[in-house]
Amino acid sequence: MSKSITVWLSILLLAFVFTSCSNKNSKTKTPPVSQSPTPASTVQNNNGSGNKSPKAKTPPVNQSPAPASTVQNSNTESKFYFTAYDVDGTLRNSNKWVGKEPVVINFWGTWCPPCRREIPDLVKVYNEYHPKGIEILGLAVKDQPKKVKRFAQQKGMNWVMLMADTDLAMRYHIRGVPTTIFIDRNGKEVGRFVGPRDYKTFKEAFEKLLQN
Repeated sequence: MSKSITVWLSILLLAFVFTSCSNKNSKTKTPPVSQSPTPASTVQNNNGSGNKSPKAKTPPVNQSPAPASTVQNSNTESKFYFTAYDVDGTLRNSNKWVGKEPVVINFWGTWCPPCRREIPDLVKVYNEYHPKGIEILGLAVKDQPKKVKRFAQQKGMNWVMLMADTDLAMRYHIRGVPTTIFIDRNGKEVGRFVGPRDYKTFKEAFEKLLQN
């Protein structure tokens, strides 16, 4: 066999092998990329195009009517209706007194020097006007029930003694003690003292309250 024939045969063999390999590679399929769907809650539609996220259905809110005991009518009920614990740990409701008789609410503390200074005069005027129908509700601020009870007994503070928490003091805009609020028999505030007062000043205010 001549050299030229051998060369041509080699070229033809290589061409056949290359063509065969190319055909096999072109038939190989690339597996599709797995695309997880985006959760409906995170789908956003910026321009009003594209897929819209399904609308979640919100269950109806169960709106039960408020219990009768908590419903308040601001036109008929006093804003001075509240509950507070007394020095013995019993929960008391101010509506036992407020709205039924003249009431004086005195915010104070055993730790407060101005409060201590006015107590003898307040005790004196209470002993004079309590028989005439005026009640005092003492509300001790930032104090301990046992300490308040012992102090009140020692000083002759024979009126209703309750414990005031921060929320109660804030409700009535108490920024310092002593603060004394005068409430008429209809449950309406008719006067307020911020700071200590003497017997004469208390007596005039108690007398005026009695006439309302």
